[in-house]
Amino acid sequence: MNKINLYKQRQSKNKVLIFTSLTVLASSLVLPFQQAFAATLTTVVNFNGTNGASPRAGVFKGNGTDGNLYGTTSAGGTSGKGTAFKLTPTAFTTLTTLINFTGTSGINKGTNPVARLFQAADGNLYGATFTGGTSDLGSVFKLAKTAFTTLTTLTNFTGTNGANPAGRLITGTDGNLWGTSSTGGANNKGTIFKVSPTTGALTTVATFSGTNGATPLARLQLGTDGNYYGTTSAGGASGKGVVYKLTPAGVLTPYSFSGANGANSQSALIESSGFLYGTSKLGGANNKGAIFRIPLGGGTPVLVASFNGTNGANPTAALIKASNGNFYGTASAGGANNKGVIYQLTGATITGLISFNGTNGATPESTLIQLSNGDIYGTASFGGTSNLGTVFKFVI
Repeated sequence: MNKINLYKQRQSKNKVLIFTSLTVLASSLVLPFQQAFAATLTTVVNFNGTNGASPRAGVFKGNGTDGNLYGTTSAGGTSGKGTAFKLTPTAFTTLTTLINFTGTSGINKGTNPVARLFQAADGNLYGATFTGGTSDLGSVFKLAKTAFTTLTTLTNFTGTNGANPAGRLITGTDGNLWGTSSTGGANNKGTIFKVSPTTGALTTVATFSGTNGATPLARLQLGTDGNYYGTTSAGGASGKGVVYKLTPAGVLTPYSFSGANGANSQSALIESSGFLYGTSKLGGANNKGAIFRIPLGGGTPVLVASFNGTNGANPTAALIKASNGNFYGTASAGGANNKGVIYQLTGATITGLISFNGTNGATPESTLIQLSNGDIYGTASFGGTSNLGTVFKFVI
């Protein structure tokens, strides 16, 4: 072998050694970085029927100094018609039942509370039941702030004034409780209403006709422009639902889904950087659901990202924007076991972070919340030790 060939051979070997060393070094640096940022899921509570079942509404942190989380289950409890509960800090593993719903009669009228509770400025908790109440068409109720164990029915839905509310209430600019009913009203396609928190008087603000949307299942979002925004799961120009803007005076403007930009949204909207973001259960590139946005002030929904099954499918919950600047949410299906995922949205990329497996929960349908320490909490409607749902903690 001549000197030139020997030199080339040694040079080639040196390049391989250098490349291999750099690869090992890079791996040693990247692996701890990935591990440090690996998402983890911990089951906090398993529902067993007695303490509730199928928590479809999620939990929220109260405004007080007690640090409790509050929530509802859509079934279970002493009457099998749902409960309201609290979880005490710091681990949130201790569940106390506040209310057992009793259906169309009894002390705590209402059944199937699928709307999340919220705490108004007066300190009381407010919520809605999907059925039950005097007409078995749902109700709006108050839990008194003393201990949240005394329920007052503010309004019973009759069909004419709406029926079957599914989204949580919000406080409007006028101090009333604003919400949506998924059916009822003049066309039996749902309504937007407001209720006085003191008298319980209900006013129908807008009625869905099909053309302007039908079957709203999500809460309203009060925009920084003073208008209310929401979604419907049906109706509109293509029958795939709409995003709508509602002025305080009651003028409703729909923006229809086409399928390509989303379809059949059950999600509330959140505002971020001049846009309103939401999820749709179907539609998008794979018809497995989508994330979309519209500009504040209104406009046709624009596709942000599509679910593909691996990263989740059929999202029904709203997004949250976490303290790290990324969006997070749940999809009710898809993932490694087709039992749902927790995902992250960065730019236009959806990444599945946690796949539910049944043991740790299944079918997460509710919106996540992030506490001040950065931990994220949510509920799965099924799965857990009794397959009746869980409350979980998610750490990014």
